[in-house]
Amino acid sequence: MPKRLPADTWNNLFYPPAGYNYFENSDRFDFEPDAAGFSWKNAWWLADAALLSYVKDWNLVRATLVRAHFDDVRQVGSDPAKSTKGFFASRSGRAPFAIMVFRGTDKDDPRNAVSDDDTFPVARDGYVVHRGFALALDQVWEAEVKPMLDDFLKAFSGASIYFAGHSLGAALATIAVTRFGGTNCALYTVGSPRVGDDRFTVAVLQKTNLVFRFVNSQDIVTQIPPEIPLHHHFRHVGNEKYIDRNAAVQDHPSEFDKFVDMAQGIVAHDGTTALAEIGHPAEYFRRIRNTGPWVDPPPYIVGNHTPARYAIDIWNFYSAT
Repeated sequence: MPKRLPADTWNNLFYPPAGYNYFENSDRFDFEPDAAGFSWKNAWWLADAALLSYVKDWNLVRATLVRAHFDDVRQVGSDPAKSTKGFFASRSGRAPFAIMVFRGTDKDDPRNAVSDDDTFPVARDGYVVHRGFALALDQVWEAEVKPMLDDFLKAFSGASIYFAGHSLGAALATIAVTRFGGTNCALYTVGSPRVGDDRFTVAVLQKTNLVFRFVNSQDIVTQIPPEIPLHHHFRHVGNEKYIDRNAAVQDHPSEFDKFVDMAQGIVAHDGTTALAEIGHPAEYFRRIRNTGPWVDPPPYIVGNHTPARYAIDIWNFYSAT
């Protein structure tokens, strides 16, 4: 059964919709830990997990994951001194696997905005990466994330680990793949910004070719930081799954087709004059985020970043095919 999209509001852009039923129908559409390629089931599970990471009540997050049959659930960033948050969850049994999910930008934590805005390209581990994202992952990598991954792999050598996140969380998940010491992983992101240079994309793909990136009708966050051709910064990585304005998912549409889709969506949602507003997406997004207008609905390509829309669009498209 298709799900209804959340209301087109600023509140739903920043927070999970009240009463959202995470992993609904999961008993009939269980995770596929040994998928050799793209899996719609896994995409839906991980989009729901990315949405769940925004829930601030850890007891509710834990209970939700336990109901989804994860038998080891751990919080990332429980220390309030750390702005980076997320969770690790794993299953044992005949087909063990784990998910590592990072939370995106929390509107109520200005430290996340600092991480987002620190776009200075910094050299790390043989490639160039967005400094704010790298420093945000540094907060939790050595003390929390790496030990969780290592503990799981010691118990279940060779088992799959899936990295996921939305927005800032997607960027952190992407960097985490390059630091991962195991040999069997996959990356599913929704609404990811660009993260690193050409060498960084190679580093990700050297870890896994199971890299899938959902973009909702030119979601503005997926357009920043801007590409810098002469310096090979910044680049997207992996297989693009593009959700068009009619909620159909396309593989690798052309840039022209995406522009037409975006333009028609903007005109229908915001009017023709809004087209001139987004010539520089990073500046446009920063202005909108900092000064508003905070009148519902948010502008088209800003509202398209809503995490619940990703989860629901993925489920609706998958369940209808």
